[in-house]
Amino acid sequence: MFKPSLFTALLISTALATAPTLAQDTHKVTDRMGREVKLPIKVDRIVTEFLPFPSAWFISTGSADAIAGMHPDSMRMAERALLGRIAPALHNAETGFTQGNSVNVEELLRLAPDVFVSYETMPAIADVARTGIPVLAMDVLSNSGGNVIQTYSGWMQLLGQVAGQEARTQEIIAYGQGTLDDTRSRLASLSDAQKPGALFFARLEEKSLKVNGAGHFGNFWLTESGAVNLAPPEFTPLADIDMEQIYKLDPEVMFISNFSATQPEDLYENRIPGQDWSHVRAVQNQRVYKIPEGIFQWYPPSADAPLMLKWMAQKNQPELFSHFRIEDEIKTYYGHFYGYDLSDTDVQLILNPQF
Repeated sequence: MFKPSLFTALLISTALATAPTLAQDTHKVTDRMGREVKLPIKVDRIVTEFLPFPSAWFISTGSADAIAGMHPDSMRMAERALLGRIAPALHNAETGFTQGNSVNVEELLRLAPDVFVSYETMPAIADVARTGIPVLAMDVLSNSGGNVIQTYSGWMQLLGQVAGQEARTQEIIAYGQGTLDDTRSRLASLSDAQKPGALFFARLEEKSLKVNGAGHFGNFWLTESGAVNLAPPEFTPLADIDMEQIYKLDPEVMFISNFSATQPEDLYENRIPGQDWSHVRAVQNQRVYKIPEGIFQWYPPSADAPLMLKWMAQKNQPELFSHFRIEDEIKTYYGHFYGYDLSDTDVQLILNPQF
């Protein structure tokens, strides 16, 4: 954990004392936790510990040049996924100001951000606010109960205001909502008996089996894409599960997030010590799927959220969603919203992550 030095107080007082001389045109926005925040009209330097923020800012603005600092985990994801290639300026961002859930206020002040972006419940919000740096609090689950499209749309609404890009972000919001509306209309006539029973694993490892119950991303993805979430009603949004419970539920389809390195082949070939997956229908029929990873992971809210919904719908209801090729949808989306032409190899890396 970072330990602030006595020099921190001097840096903070200096920042506050010089703030009036650096004043510029400002406006007020309401962040995702209902906090009113005064920001410069023109935001040139952003520092963030919010992991999905670099990808969200990039789709909102078409540039990553303003990101002066980001969490080291965000940097690692940008380097392994496509974001670092699409937005190479991110490689210049600083990462030493934060570690885990802690923020080194001294290092943050040295980066001189116009705004600091944090998670909704992080202690850093109060610490950074005391320096006079504006702080935006972003939500993940608190406002939407796991509705990823709603969360992602809320981010776009806010970032459009921050960046003066409302027209651009409204188009992004409309595309996401349109995808959800279209998917719902195609599934409307199905009974639960016509939907596969499924489990969504946030973790699937030798010593950790966790599934999503109601109120989490996995439940949203399953129920909105034509499956029935078999996680029992008493399960928490992120719940431990054991093999005996899995045998009883006997899912027809299973999904594995990128928070575990496990691949479907590990289950098909029973490679995980202490777990026998050969009795589970999803494994027997080879309907276990690893969640894709594009500009960011597709499991939590991200700029690729509409693509995740299309991909999931094809896995759960292939006949109802045979009217498009997911490879073409990905290429079109990236070309339009990111200004980036994906190769066939790029698309396969998105659909088949090997992390």
